[in-house]
Amino acid sequence: MIRAIALDDEPKAISIIKHHASQIATLDLIKTFNDPELALSYLNANKVDLLFLDINMPKLSGFDLLSKLEKQPLVVITSAYAEYGVKSYSYEVVDYLLKPFELDRFTQAIDKAAERLSPSEIQKSIVIRDGYDRVLVHTSEILYVKSDGNYLDIYLETKKLSPRMTFTKLLELLPEERFVRVHNSYVVNLSKVEKIQNDAVKIGDLLIPVSNSQKSNLQEKLNF
Repeated sequence: MIRAIALDDEPKAISIIKHHASQIATLDLIKTFNDPELALSYLNANKVDLLFLDINMPKLSGFDLLSKLEKQPLVVITSAYAEYGVKSYSYEVVDYLLKPFELDRFTQAIDKAAERLSPSEIQKSIVIRDGYDRVLVHTSEILYVKSDGNYLDIYLETKKLSPRMTFTKLLELLPEERFVRVHNSYVVNLSKVEKIQNDAVKIGDLLIPVSNSQKSNLQEKLNF
C-alpha cells in the first residue's frame, strides 16, 4: 500500500485527487492539505511514501517546500503550468500531471511510483569497465554521456569514465525513466537538466544539442 498525502491550495484540485485516489486499491490517501506550511510540518514528522504537490501556492511554493524537507518522499507534481516541468526533474519527481488530468493519467503516475518503491525495479548503480578497471557507478551521479567513436565518455559529478561500449548497451543498464538519448552523440540524465533552450538542454554550464529526431522522445519523457 502506498501512503500518500496531497497538497494544493485549490479545494477543487484536492477533490479531484481524492476521487481518483479512491479508485486505486493500492493507494492510501491518508491526508490532504491546502496550507503548505502545515503539510511541511506533517511531512517532517511522519513517514509518507508519495506526495501530490502543486507548485503555485501562497506563502510557500511547491519547490520551496521540497527544499525544506528533511527527507523527500516520492513526488508527483500536479500543476496547471507546463513550464515547471524541466525544473521539476532536478527534484527527481516521479511524474508531472498537467491539470486537468483524468483517472487513466493519474493511474500511470501511481504505477511509476510503485515501481520506484520497489528496489528491484530501479537500477541504482551499474558496473562500468573502464580500461582494465571495473567501476561501480551510482546512476544518480551521471550528468550526461557523449559518444566518442567506439567509446563513450560518461561524465560524472566528480570524474569522467571512457568505456568501450555502445549507447544501446549503456541504455540497457540505465533506468529508462531517468535517461534519454537527445542526440546521436548524447544521452542525458533528466534529473540534471536545468532548462531547455531552443534546440538544446542545459546541464551546468554546458548546452547539449537536441536533434529533431529525438525531440518527441525528450518531450514524452518530460510529459510535455
